[in-house]
Order: sequence, then C-alpha cells, then structure tokens
Amino acid sequence: MLENENIEFKREYTENIYKEIIAFLNTYSGTILVGYDDNGELIGLDNSKNIEEKISNGIIQKISPDCSMFVSINNNNLEGKEFITINVSKGLNIYYLKEKGLLRGTFVRNGSCSIPATEETVKQMIIKNSNLSYETTVSINQNLTFNYISSAFEEINININDTNIKNNLHLLNEQNKYTNLALLLSDQNPFTMRIATYDSLEKSNFLDRKEFSGSLLEIYDKTLDYLKINSATYGLIVDSVRKDVEEYPEFILREIILNSLIHRDYSTNASNIINIYKNEGIEFISYGSLYGNITIDDILAGLSASRNQYLQSIFMRLKRVEAIGSGLRRVSSYYLNIGLSITIEALPSSFIVKLPRITTATQKTDDENKIIIDYLNKNGEITRKKAEELIKKEKTMTATLLNNMVDNNILLKIGNGPSTKYVLK
Repeated sequence: MLENENIEFKREYTENIYKEIIAFLNTYSGTILVGYDDNGELIGLDNSKNIEEKISNGIIQKISPDCSMFVSINNNNLEGKEFITINVSKGLNIYYLKEKGLLRGTFVRNGSCSIPATEETVKQMIIKNSNLSYETTVSINQNLTFNYISSAFEEINININDTNIKNNLHLLNEQNKYTNLALLLSDQNPFTMRIATYDSLEKSNFLDRKEFSGSLLEIYDKTLDYLKINSATYGLIVDSVRKDVEEYPEFILREIILNSLIHRDYSTNASNIINIYKNEGIEFISYGSLYGNITIDDILAGLSASRNQYLQSIFMRLKRVEAIGSGLRRVSSYYLNIGLSITIEALPSSFIVKLPRITTATQKTDDENKIIIDYLNKNGEITRKKAEELIKKEKTMTATLLNNMVDNNILLKIGNGPSTKYVLK
C-alpha cells in the first residue's frame, strides 16, 4: 500500500496531522493512518488511546470552522500493533488552522501531498462556496454607457440597450442593478491593456508604449489591430509560387488576446501586459492563475474551466470565440508543426503565454517537420537515416533539423550513435 491522493501515512502523532485533515476536508475525501511508516508498513503506536483523544480535541481547538461531523477517528489493533484510522469526508466549507487564519492556514491536497493553498486558490474557494462570482456581483459604478459594444450587438440584431436583453445577458441583476459584467463591457471599464515594445529580451532599448482602455471589446479590437500592424509579413517563393508568411498569424493573435481578456481574474484592479521583443517573440501576461483544478496539460488537451462564463458567452455571441477550450491547443499545435513551441506558465498570481517569432527560415523547415511528424504519428519512431530519405536532405542538414525539433520539445532523442532513434515528445 502506497500513499496517494486519498491515503496519508503518519509514523506518529505530530501537529502536522491537522494540515492533512484540512487538506482532505478542502479537496476530497481521504484516510490518514497513524502508526504506519512512509512505505505503508504497520509499525504501531504506544498509548494510542491518548493519541486518539489528543487528535479529537485538536480538531475542535485548531481547525475552523467546526469540521467534527466530517471526521471520524478509530482506534485499531492488528497483529498486536495499535494504530489510528482518521477518515475524512470532503467538507461543505473552507477549513483552515485557526492560529494562521484563512489565507495562511488553508491547505489542499495535490497528489499525495498536502500543500498550502495559494491566495488565488483561497479566493476561488470563497467564490465557489458563496455561489458568487465577480461577474454577477453588483458594480460600484452604476453610471455606465455601452456606446462601443452597442454597434457590435447591432450587427447580430441585438439591442443591448433593451432592459430585457441586459437581464438575459446578466448585465443587470434581479434588482436591475448593473453587474460587474456590465462594467467590463461598458465604456467605463477600469481595466486596460498595456503594450511595451523592446529590441530584445534584456529590455535595454525601449521602442514604444501603448495603453488601450474602454470596453473589453474595444480593447480586444485595438490590441489586435496594433499587433497586426506591428507584425511583419514576408513574401516567400516556393516552387515559383509566392507564399505570404506572417510573423504572428492573425488567428494566433486573436486566440491569445481573447484568452488573456476572458479568463483573467478581474477581482484585482491590474492591467494586462503585452511585451513585444522585436527579434524574439511576444509575451502576454494576464492577472490571475489557472482557474479550478485544471493544469496546463489539461488546457493543451482541450479542457476548459471558465472563470468568467458569462463574459465568454458574450464574446461567443459576438463571434470572437470559435470553440471553448480549443484556443491554446490550436496555437500550440500550429507552432509544433513548424518546429517551434509556445511557452505557458501558471504562476501564483498570473498566467503567461510566450509566442516565438516566425521567420522565413522557420517556414522553410515547415514541410520537412510535417513530413517527420506525420511519419512518427504512423510509425512511432524514426532514425536519422530514415529522416534523410523522407526529406531528401544530406546527413548534416537532417541531423540539425532533428536536433532543432528536440530543442523545441517536439521530439525526444533516445540512445546515441547509429542506433539513435527519435519519438514524439
């Protein structure tokens, strides 16, 4: 028996046991076995009755709010060795150590570990437990106008100034008060998009600065236009036919801008940031980490958890969002197919996407990468010699291409020398 997301072993009683109980209460049900070593071997306890009483009292004294109805403690004896079983059910509240308070004393389960909850996680738990969201909370500013977004709704024959429409779109609550969703879409929206352009990643030479404000739709439109204007388009001749190559394809810019606006955390008044590095790429930084329990891998697999579901729904009505959950996956797949990769980081208070710059040199290897990837999808592995045959290039150029695909996390290199093989990562 090994530790996992539902089982925790404790050799003896320590104060840390309450962190484990809290983590199971906040995340999902689990069992703590006291008197077992880390390998799941029963070693037994001395005075297990006293320990059981100490844990029972500690749960009442140290954990807030009261969780006693979700925790059962049993004294057991197996082969002459005493041990304690603590069965914990998922609670109906947010539980934390009294002495540390809600922000510092909340713990959650992550795999086989109990870890402190980040401020972002605690915030999400509060919203979930209160059945409230930023979108549906009443806006402090009730003097809102919708001049910019009205035109977009008129194109799909919706009158945004109609009270019933506003109610249906959750711009008004039951008392006909404007919600924060209305604030985000209004001309008075307090959140902005800041864009800075540098000549390199070192930020030693500042080139330009822009800040866009207004309705989120206006911010989206102006940001997209600005990035398109400042992105190069190359003319590449392929087999006597001109092929236009975009430094940053428009569909990619649309997806990443939308992602940064729709999924960010608006409970804190902070601007989204875009850093353009002329010879490297573009960095998008939005406030708030991942929402829910999803991971970056989940996102790239197509899963989605929407922090602002009504905002997302409105952008879908306005035909800005094509398919829920597919954006970052489509972008990642596009880059992988041309031998590059995007970088995604989920930090405690921010979400970052970095797009590499596409050049004519990148595009020239596009078809060759695709040939190798298609072969691997069918056959599972490839040798350098087989790759030479497929792309019709000499040994050195083929080896360079394969090594670049390894460096860009597309391929995994297995072995050395003539027996070296490559598989998709």
